[in-house]
Amino acid sequence: MDDEAQSAQPGWYPTSEGGRRYWNGTTWLDLPDPASPPGAVAAEPRWRPSKKMVLVAAAVLVVLAVAGTTAKIINDSNVRSEQQAAEAAANEAAQEEANRMAAAADEKKNQEDSERLTRILSVANIEKSVKTMAEDHVSKGTLNGPIISVSCSPVSGGSTDDLTETTTVFECFAANKDNGDGTMRGYNYHATMNWTTGSFTYGFGAP
Repeated sequence: MDDEAQSAQPGWYPTSEGGRRYWNGTTWLDLPDPASPPGAVAAEPRWRPSKKMVLVAAAVLVVLAVAGTTAKIINDSNVRSEQQAAEAAANEAAQEEANRMAAAADEKKNQEDSERLTRILSVANIEKSVKTMAEDHVSKGTLNGPIISVSCSPVSGGSTDDLTETTTVFECFAANKDNGDGTMRGYNYHATMNWTTGSFTYGFGAP
């Protein structure tokens, strides 16, 4: 109250809210306005937040919004990291499987190459055995000599490269004379190779 209000006489005075309050000459009293309808309650001034409270509330909302955005970014980053880790693990597993298959293919090829080499060497052993037999026949007077060379070739479309064949029949030729025109004369022998057991049989005459 200003000095003029402090010197005012006791009585009812209007308020800014449209009601009235009682002044007893010293202080305001919270008495019901007799002019108000029965049961009416004296209007109370509306509470309004201070500017400082508004700023604080706004700052809190901003902090919450930033925290929510940060949490979403972190969560999205974690999801991406998990997806990338899963993709990396899948790629690593696929690469390992590819390496395993490549190693298995290389091992199979090496085994097949080794088997083909073994079969070639086996043919050489067959030719050596047939030549020994032919030379024995010459020494006994059964054939005319000398035995110049022996060559054996698979018959009936057989091949030492076809590793699915378990048995191969060979036609062997024991040459005893060079015709001088690129051809040879000689005698026919035969041989049968069992690739499973690695053993063979041979004899005189065509297969």
